[in-house]
Amino acid sequence: MENNSRESVFSKMLRAGSKNYFFDVKKASNGSNYLTITDSYKNQKGENVTNRTLIFKDHVANFIATIEEAKTYLK
Repeated sequence: MENNSRESVFSKMLRAGSKNYFFDVKKASNGSNYLTITDSYKNQKGENVTNRTLIFKDHVANFIATIEEAKTYLK
């Protein structure tokens, strides 16, 4: 369960079609920053659905590299 008292370092929302994406960088209790990417949308029943992924700073470079690689197949 996420502790809402974590210090927010960066926050940005991206609207894309019927989804909203939230990018939040927060400072953990040990002083290390981490990224959460949350997508939010309404399903066919009108219920709110939220999915969250945590990415720790030592995984960011590989995460971005993999997204860049996958991007080449989206053309």
